[in-house]
Formats: sequence, structure tokens, C-alpha cells
Amino acid sequence: MSKTRVMHYLNQFFAGVGAEEKAGVPVGSLAGAIGPGKPLQELLGDSADIVVTAYCGDDYFANHVDEAVAAISRIAQSHKIELVVAGPAFGSGRYGFACAEVCHGLSSALDISSVAAMHPENPGIETYRQYKDRNVYVFPTTDVASGMREALSQMALFGRKLALNSPVGKPYQEGYIPRGFRLDEFSDQTGAARAVRMLLDKISGRPFISEIPVEHIEAIPVSPPLKDLQEACLGLITTSGIIPSGNPDGFRGFQNIHWAKYSIEKVDSMSEADWDVVHGGYNTDFMKRNPNYGVPLDVCRQLERERIFGRLDSCFYATPGARGLLSVMHGLGKEMADDMKQRGVDGALLVST
Repeated sequence: MSKTRVMHYLNQFFAGVGAEEKAGVPVGSLAGAIGPGKPLQELLGDSADIVVTAYCGDDYFANHVDEAVAAISRIAQSHKIELVVAGPAFGSGRYGFACAEVCHGLSSALDISSVAAMHPENPGIETYRQYKDRNVYVFPTTDVASGMREALSQMALFGRKLALNSPVGKPYQEGYIPRGFRLDEFSDQTGAARAVRMLLDKISGRPFISEIPVEHIEAIPVSPPLKDLQEACLGLITTSGIIPSGNPDGFRGFQNIHWAKYSIEKVDSMSEADWDVVHGGYNTDFMKRNPNYGVPLDVCRQLERERIFGRLDSCFYATPGARGLLSVMHGLGKEMADDMKQRGVDGALLVST
């Protein structure tokens, strides 16, 4: 029986291209197994053969998602790839995001199954769950690369199963992270009987698996009011997609993973400068006609002149919010807040759509 042809996707670091200084390197490929792909090949055994390793810099991928996925798809197609393995990415958010996008992209374009691995809190997990791709399976790892051997072992074990076209069990049976599918299944017990059984197991301290997973969202504490608004410096944040003309920071219409700040110093209205709008969640025509809807600079300048508040920060902060991943947006918000504190900003107005 012929071996399944595998492509391994790595970022620039694990491919041996370089560290953070090489994060802007575009998509490339190397023959055979590279870096962590070598022990992965040993674990795959005779069931599969890593014929090519595709790689890309984390920053390049984040700023050129569509182009990067298309280039990797061409590599897979030219090598007649039958299975993709991505990572493991551990806790690296950009790397995890790239792994999830590569796996889904190749599934959509070439109908290829994929196995990836990353820490459960990696932002790539939310991308994986949002796509709900039946060809993609992501396994949990430790936060750091010290768990490399264990991660490769579970990826190889499951990869062999896919290579042999063996039936795939449920997440709790196989170990992969649930994708959110709810499938019909026959049971010899009614729902009431199953619920009572789970309740008794819970009361007795016995292990049980809920049929409906419960998502816990962190409570966000309310910030205290500003002590003196008339002396306060206020900042502006927008998720409406307003950016400088030409999109210099490479924002996408959805699922952005970075932010930027743009000067509004000596400008009294957003209509006085050239802006563009990048957002995949609404019709942006009205925002392009009057960008003050997304960054209310005209009104804020008026309030500033009337001494309703002390002064307006010289920059506004932006990231298009369409289909934003909760964990990613939480991280971006923290980064913005830290930057604002360093700039002496006391409070912020968050403007959405």
C-alpha cells in the first residue's frame, strides 16, 4: 500500500529560517521533513511520508492571509498532497492563527484533511471553531514548546488514522478540540433519564460528560468614573474600519489580529483628511461619505472647545471588528489600554457601528 503524501506547515522559526527578524518572510517550501517534522516523520512510520514542508513568516501571513493560503495551496497541489499537518503552534497566537487558516484554506480549495495542534487558549482555536470545518482537527498542547514530543505523538497517531481512512470518533474519544458540531444520535434512554443520570453522577462526584457544553465568559469589571472630566485626556477607539487611504497597515475585512493608531492632531473633522473604510460586517458607503460617524472627531473637538473635557488625544486607535475573535480582541484591547496609559490618556470612547 502506498504511503499517504503529507505536507507539514511551519512558521519561520520552526522551519529554521530565523526568529522574529524573519517574521516578514513570504511563503516558501523545502523538500521533505524539516525541524519538528523529522521526529514527526518517525512517529508517522510507514503510514505516511512528509514530502514537502511549507513555511511562512508569522507577520507576513497575518498581513497577506489570502495570498499566503493561495501560495500554500499551490505547493500542496503541485506535490499531490493528501494530508496536511500544521504546527504545533503551542501558545503562539500568530502561528496558531496561520495554522487554522492554512488547514481551512486547503480543506476548502483541495478537500484535504488536516491535523494541527496548539494551546487551548491560542487565538487560532476560535478561528478553528468558527470555521467548523469537518476536514480539520486541532489537538491541545502545552503553552510552550517543552510539550513538543507529546504534541507530535498525538498528531502522528491521529494522522495515521486519517491516512488509513479509519473512522473518526468523538472529540472526547480521540482527544481533539471540539468544533461545535451537534449531531443526531440514537440512545436507548430518554433525555430525562440521561439528565437524571448526569445529575446523580455530579452529586456523587463521579465523572460525566455534558451533552451540551457550557461556555463561560469572563466578567469584565466596570471602570471607576473619571475624577475630573474637565481635566481629563480622552482617547478615541473605533472598530468601524476607518483607516488611512491605501490601508497602509494591511487590515482585512474580518478577523483582524492587530491594531494601529493614526494621528488626528490639528484636524477638526475627519472630513478634512483622506480616509478609507475596511470592514466586512456592514455597508460602508455611509461611513466613507462621513467618517465622523466612526471617529466622531467633529463633535469631540466641539466638546473640547466647550471645556466639557480637558483635551483629546492626538491619535485615534483602530482595528476593524468584523467577526473578531473574543480572545484576540481581549488582547488587542489590553495592548491599546497599555499604550494609552503611557500616553497619559485618562479615558476612552469606544465607537462601533
